[in-house]
This record gives sequence, C-alpha cells and structure tokens, in this order.
Amino acid sequence: MMPAFGNPAGFLALLAIPAILAIHFLQRESRRVVTSTLFLLEQLAPESAEGRRFERLRNSMPLWLQLAAACLATWLLVDPRWVRPDATQHVMLVLDSTVSMSAFHDEMMRALDEETARLAQAASHTEWEVLESDMTRPTVYSGASREGLLEAVGRWQPNMGAHDPGEQIQAAQAMLGGRGTLIFVTDRKRELPSGVRLLAVGHPFDHCGFCGMTVTGGNWRALVRNYGIATQTRRWWVEANGEKSAPEEVTLGPGRTAELSGGFPAGTTRCELVMESDGFPLDSRLPMLMPRLKRLAIRVISPPEYQDFIKQFLGSIERADVSGTAPDLTLDVYDPLSPGMPGGAAIVLVSDPTPSATFPPGNVTAAARSLAAELNWSGLLANESLGVPPKAGDETLVWQGDQPLIFLRHEGGAAQLVVNFDIRASNAPELPAFVLLLHRFAEQVRAGKMEDEARNVETNEAITVAADPRLAPPVIAGSDEEAFRAPGRPGFFKVTQEGRVLLDGAAHFADPRAADFRNAASADEVKEEVSQTQRRNSQPDALAPIWVLLLGVAMVMSWGWRRT
Repeated sequence: MMPAFGNPAGFLALLAIPAILAIHFLQRESRRVVTSTLFLLEQLAPESAEGRRFERLRNSMPLWLQLAAACLATWLLVDPRWVRPDATQHVMLVLDSTVSMSAFHDEMMRALDEETARLAQAASHTEWEVLESDMTRPTVYSGASREGLLEAVGRWQPNMGAHDPGEQIQAAQAMLGGRGTLIFVTDRKRELPSGVRLLAVGHPFDHCGFCGMTVTGGNWRALVRNYGIATQTRRWWVEANGEKSAPEEVTLGPGRTAELSGGFPAGTTRCELVMESDGFPLDSRLPMLMPRLKRLAIRVISPPEYQDFIKQFLGSIERADVSGTAPDLTLDVYDPLSPGMPGGAAIVLVSDPTPSATFPPGNVTAAARSLAAELNWSGLLANESLGVPPKAGDETLVWQGDQPLIFLRHEGGAAQLVVNFDIRASNAPELPAFVLLLHRFAEQVRAGKMEDEARNVETNEAITVAADPRLAPPVIAGSDEEAFRAPGRPGFFKVTQEGRVLLDGAAHFADPRAADFRNAASADEVKEEVSQTQRRNSQPDALAPIWVLLLGVAMVMSWGWRRT
C-alpha cells in the first residue's frame, strides 16, 4: 500500500535539486599559478579561463551526495505514514434532500468521487453509509464498496423543499456515537454542529421560474419570479393534448414577480405552462387541472327561525347538494325541551326558547391543535342558554370559563360538531372564526367521503385521501410507494387503491427558497478530516532514524570532499 503523507508541503524541499544542479553548472574563474612541476597542472585544467558561466555538468561525488541529502530531507519532511492493517473507519454522509441539489448533481458526484477516494486511503477497511435529510426516506446506501456508494448516490434524487436538516444530522451523530466521520453534503454554506464536516458543491447563478398558481373554474393565474441579480426575459407557452400555443415573452427585473393568466384550452380539463429552462428546470413546467371537489350531500333539519342563517351557510359551501337521502352531513337544531341528537356526521345548533341575558364568566379560549385553533375568538359574545348535556369523551374546542361553548362528539364512528349556545342570542354568525370553524368541519366530512376528486397540489405536499381500510393502502399509480404525499417532481399523478382512482392530481413546484441560488456556494471541510483520520489510523516510518543518520553522513561527506 502506498504511504500517506502527513505534511505534503514538505515536497517543496525537492526544489533544492534544481538549485544544486545549477550550482554545479557554474565554473569559477581561473587564477594564474606559477609552478615548476608539470603534473600539478592536471588538477587545474578543467577550470574555465573565461570567468563564471554555465558549462557541461561534471560528474562528481559532492554532486551525488548533495542530491541524496535533498531527497532524504524531503522524505523526512513529508512525514510518510503507513496505514495499519487493522485500521477501520465508519463514514456517514447525509445528503441534503432540498430539490435545489438537483442543479449540482454532476458537481456533487465529482466531489464525492474525489473525497471518498481520499477517505478510503485513511483506513484499511471503510464502512460507508449514506442517508438523506428527508427522514421519511430509506437509507440510500450501506456497505463497504465505494463504487456501490457512488452508484447509489448517482441514482438518488432530492425531493423536498427548503427545510432544516438538523434533526437528521443529530440522528446521524447519535448513530455514529462519536466513532466515525460525519459529512453533510449540500449546495450552500451552513452552520453545523461540532464534529460534522461540510461538503458544499453549489455556485450562484441567475434563475427564473414559476412560483405559484390558482385555478378558478376554467381560468388560471400563475406567478413567475426572477431569482437572479440581472433582468431576464423568458419565453413561455401552454401545452395541452399534444399541442403548443404560440410563445409569449415575459421580462422581469432582479427579484421581481409577475402574474400570467389565461384559460384552459377548449375541450380539456388539464394543461401545462412551460417556460424556457435554465440550470434549474423543476419550476420551468407548471402542470394544472380544473379542480373537482367531492359532492357533499347535506340534509337540513331546522325550525324556520334558523332558515336564513342556514341558507347563507349552505350557499358558501362549494358543490353542496341539499338532499334528504343518504346525507354525508346533517344540519340539525337541538331543542332542550324536546331533546334528540341526529345520527352520523352533523352540525348541531341549539335553540333555547328563553335564553339568559347574562354571559358566562371568564375569557373565551380555543383548544390548540383542533378545528378551532388559530382563529380569533376574542370577540365572541354568547349568552348563557340551555344546551346539549355533556358526555364522557366530548372534546371541547371553545370554552368560556368552565362552560364548553363548542365541542366535538363522536357517535358510531361519526363526528358531530355541537354549538352549545343559541346563536340568535350571540354575535357568532357575524364572527369570521365561527363561520370558518363550520366550514372546516364540513370540509373534514367531505375529505372523509369515498369518492374520486381532482386537486392541484405542491410537490411533496402531504395529501390525504379517503380509502377503504379493508383494502391495501392507496398508492401513487405507477409506483409501490404509499400515497402520503405528492410526488417530488412536477407532473400529473393519480392515487389509486387496488385499481380504483381516488385522486386525480397535478403537482407543481412552488418553493421560492429552494429556487433561489444567490447564496449557493462551495466549501470543503473533508480534507482536514482525512488528514486527522490518516494520522489516527497510521504509524510513522520506522526507518526514520536511519534516514536522519544517512542525511547527516551525506552532508558531512559532501563538505569534507571539497576540502580534500
């Protein structure tokens, strides 16, 4: 095995060799010497009579001694070390799963080839392990083959938007337990925990792409953004049914965003906006389709005094079908004097014939991580009234003091939203939080319905579909991967369950942080780690004392030879 060198800068000592040769090319100017003995002229003959100049290199013992001394000094200075036969190491790489890494795939492969080759020389045996910062994905590679590692990473594709890799890095540190090398591979400089080496392979470049869209009926609106530092002009067009519209141009200043708009081509419910591609093509195509919601069948049971509110509420729900048969959701009014609760999913309002004129004591509070969370309930005024008696297992969403105002009840596997006060004696119908809560519940019921739908989603977005629990889990058509989130690449997709289509989707890229390459940069902290690992796993040259002795002998003999 070739030795490793603890101080490669020591090879600069080889510059002494041309210096020695240059000195031996120079000849000294001759002197006039008067002698009566002719044999003494033989020693003086080779010297030049024309002063100092370059002449034929003369073969002499001092020359060879000085060259040998220069080589020995260089060998000692570079600190040669031999890796121990029993030396092993564990190298773990965490790949940044941000999709921006796809723009630097070739640079990443070259850097990994170079750095893993160096690391492999630091031990007799190396165990490699490659993870990615997306903790939901399996291990990219684990084994002892460097070629296998490079092949696996070559097939790997990043699939997430901008995210914090800290959790995966901490998990990797725990797995190593301080006994190994941990490298984070990314495309920009980052602050990393102590002991984690950075290998960044990016560089800044100007980029322009789509960053968002909305579809209303048969019309679409899309946002396009210039992420660069210079004004850019891009051509764009619409593709549908194998046909392409006439290209148009959009010009954007640095950091500016523009809106494009148009309609779906006649006779189609899906199309793609396409822009001239650059170094990051993921946001150069924007697939979209006309959304199709599941039909929500609603049955209404209410007294006349609630008709206006219920009519207004039903008019704000998309694709609602007011029907009395096989309802998905029931709107019912609870009468405390004639109690009775509906079956199945329901929104239950309270009708108190004689509501109190007083308010419950205390502040109005909403439960965190519930349907009522992140809504402003501070303006709610609700008079005390007779309501639905509480039961064990009720989940309070909004309360005032110790009185539950709104709660969830589960009956026979179906959720019921109970508004436990008379809304006619409150300002709830005018409060946005109250109306939004009712909408959230209705959409939750819709989402749980077994019926196909069409949606526009972002790449890698978490998706939920209503599936039959008795069958195999839903998958994205064309793969064996369970459909818990949208694909990581833009395009059309379908979620199926044993052949039945549950969701017809279009995934588009819309992460402006991942598409901004102005801060991309290169950095390499692995070389320092290689040097330290080689020193730990190697032993110095056992013959170093002999080389020191020979160096001293060569220098003394060279000096003494000139004096004899």
